[in-house]
Amino acid sequence: MGKSPISLSEKFPQKRAFVTGAGSGLGLTFALALAKDGWSIGLTDINKARLDAAVSAVDSAGGKATGYVFDVADNVKFKSAVDAFSKKNDGIDLGINNAGIGCGGLFDEVSIDTFHKVIETNLMGVANGCHLFVPIMKKQGHGHILNVASAAAFATAPRMSAYSVSKAGVVALSECLKAELAGSNVSVSVLCPSYARTNIGNDSIGAETDKAFSRLLVNEAGLSAEQVVGSAFKGMEEGKLYIVLPNDVRFLWRYKRLMPEQYWRVIKSATDKKVGQLEAKIKSRSSKS
Repeated sequence: MGKSPISLSEKFPQKRAFVTGAGSGLGLTFALALAKDGWSIGLTDINKARLDAAVSAVDSAGGKATGYVFDVADNVKFKSAVDAFSKKNDGIDLGINNAGIGCGGLFDEVSIDTFHKVIETNLMGVANGCHLFVPIMKKQGHGHILNVASAAAFATAPRMSAYSVSKAGVVALSECLKAELAGSNVSVSVLCPSYARTNIGNDSIGAETDKAFSRLLVNEAGLSAEQVVGSAFKGMEEGKLYIVLPNDVRFLWRYKRLMPEQYWRVIKSATDKKVGQLEAKIKSRSSKS
């Protein structure tokens, strides 16, 4: 019988975390879970009102929250916040790069400016965070970085080019860092869930025709934010690089690797079917309103 994994609070008794995109959704759920164990947490969000509410919620849950308002694509402001939090708490044990935006639409319907924004937020935002966390963690001799990607990183499908490219980059970055940091006592994990019930669908950008699809996919998702966060903590405690959920997504991940050509036929057929179902729902709701 194997040993039980060591909890993050046991592994990092100083309990110092920095979470991006923590004003709502997965980021806030991560922060609230850590707050129950008394962590000091740096919270970031681009929306001040949302961030202020999150700071109050984390404090009420038992954490010690400090809020920072900025866009993760802005490396200068990101560095200022990380430096301030690290100085205040004498280091960072857990860095969670969660901030991101959704985007849908056929490739030629998504403007190049929108494509750039998705890459700058979802990929460069994570790169900025890793670039700031790694030196701190290497210097103190320990730490764990969690990069939030998506099943869309490998379950690539039509109408998701910008989003899938950005999340595939997060997976590749995490893999490189895992190898580079081997032996340093700094660990890296990448979280790849399917759709979870958060506000990313409501905040998505891209082609107008796909925004309603995004909202429906997210709002009717089978996974809750709490389930995703619970699996993420378990995976980190077990030292996993890849944290992929739920089971059907893990199957897709393996299926694509083993039979890539067949995968494309299956995913195209499944996407067409799903789009048809969503179009029918949207039309039905429009006719009732």
